Amino acid sequence: MGRRAAQDRRDSAEMTRRESSGSGAGPDDVLGSGAGEIARAMRALGVIRVFGVCGDHVNTLYRACFLNGIEIIGVRSESAAVQMADGLARATGFPGVAIVTGGPGHTNAVTGMAVAQSAASPVVVLSGLTPISQRERGGQQVLHQADIVRTVTKQAIEAPDAAHLAETVARAFRIACAPTPGPVSLSIPVDVLAAPASAQGRGYAVRPMSLAGCEWTALDHRGLDAAADSIARAERPCLVVGSGAWPAFAGAALQDAVLRSGLPAFTIDQARGLVPDDGKSGFGYADPIFNRAFREVRRSDVVVLLGAHLDFHTCFGGEQLLDPACAVVQIHADAARIGMCRASDISLEGPVRPLFEALASRLEQLRESDRHARWRAELELAFAAGKAEWARQLRELPPGSGIHPLQVCASLARHVHERSAIMIDGGDFVHWPRAYFSALRPGHWMDAVLMGNLGGALPLGIGAQLAFPDDPVWIFTGDGGFGFYSWELATAVERGLPIKVILGNDSAWGIEKRLQLDEYGEDVGCNLPYARYDRFAELVGARGFHVDSPDQLDGALDAMAAERGPCLLNVDIRRLCGRPLTDFPRY
Repeated sequence: MGRRAAQDRRDSAEMTRRESSGSGAGPDDVLGSGAGEIARAMRALGVIRVFGVCGDHVNTLYRACFLNGIEIIGVRSESAAVQMADGLARATGFPGVAIVTGGPGHTNAVTGMAVAQSAASPVVVLSGLTPISQRERGGQQVLHQADIVRTVTKQAIEAPDAAHLAETVARAFRIACAPTPGPVSLSIPVDVLAAPASAQGRGYAVRPMSLAGCEWTALDHRGLDAAADSIARAERPCLVVGSGAWPAFAGAALQDAVLRSGLPAFTIDQARGLVPDDGKSGFGYADPIFNRAFREVRRSDVVVLLGAHLDFHTCFGGEQLLDPACAVVQIHADAARIGMCRASDISLEGPVRPLFEALASRLEQLRESDRHARWRAELELAFAAGKAEWARQLRELPPGSGIHPLQVCASLARHVHERSAIMIDGGDFVHWPRAYFSALRPGHWMDAVLMGNLGGALPLGIGAQLAFPDDPVWIFTGDGGFGFYSWELATAVERGLPIKVILGNDSAWGIEKRLQLDEYGEDVGCNLPYARYDRFAELVGARGFHVDSPDQLDGALDAMAAERGPCLLNVDIRRLCGRPLTDFPRY
């Protein structure tokens, strides 16, 4: 009965395709179809690869991408496809694209879209869709797909016909990029993909995308003068740079402007690495739970938010970290992000690069040679003390079985350099590398952002590795998180991507076990069966390593770094190691 039912479903799907698209779009017809228009538009915009899971609804689109020279990275799950596109977008600033089939393929992609929305990452998700004519007539895999994802995207639409698909795609890319980037969902019925495109639609000229966007702006000189005067008079000003500054600032442009302004800088989310964590001009992660130096911001009298806003991640909404008397100067392209959680004293709305560069020039002219020197020196000491604290903790680790996460970080540090990319999952083990490793280069430091999505570091890392094929990509995940997208390791093998996965294995959902024990004295449903994930890596064709003692770490990591293909290191870590910097009140 199971095989018969499956055959019936296949026959029904085939009948749907024939009924919805007439004779169907053959190989010679695809380029002139709705799918062909979508692929033409993407190629003109600059798309060279997409991530996807094939399915009946999108076969025509797959073919059109192939004929337009767009590489398709086939993966195992739709959510992973979207998160790989997200990783590519975070690494480059250019929109990533995922193609998924309709129905359950679309619903599987929801988590990926929610993560991209949380990360302010420009992603375009193209979903197949059952013909709209079947929606209320018992069609197979019928869903109101745009309605499902409207709250986790910047825009969610369903294309009713093939007349204007190139225009729709071009607009989707622009919407995904500005003013605050995020995902756009476009669902296209299978009959629309197969239908001939109209002459009017084929005449729509698609222009290549500019990541910097339109930089012409009428600068508000009064606002800039007021901001510069407020900062110049401050004793302890600082700068928090957020995702809204990326990718407007390329290369060392932001670091140069920061140096001219004299402002000590902290970075968050996609801005990590725009100002390197050097302890001179850049002082690390703008989160007090993972960076002791950032806690000094509570002493600031002026905080400048560049493409950033106050929220739970940066300053707990400004409630627990910033002094009530601290003035907030905010520069952002998105009016919706201005004044969140706390009203800004001075707001400059518009393209962040020309606004901040103009502000930096004013500050350079107004700056007294030594006015903020003492404050920067204090931050330098706090930054250096935070680095030194790791060595002290490492020396004073309490005895216990298994390997402590800090020992993993200290051993790997020998192989981490400016071009190394660090991918950090959600979970407990990963808190240690999140706090330990600096961000030194744009697009090379990513974490689970506020969504806290488990397992996403692996697909993010694959997207980043495709963006930076010559740079080492180190991925940190736990045994629980790895289970979500583990088979994407096979995708890395198939593509020859040299990602390096470090898996902390404590046979538990670590955060929840720790929280339940703290709250109730016992835990329920938090243990996981022990498994040798290095053997799983070998099963799919990657190189697997296993260590259960600290004295094995250096050798295993040295061997991983020397490998030219994908690797996974299974580290038997101690249970209940907790998180670093526990003297700040947040789990």
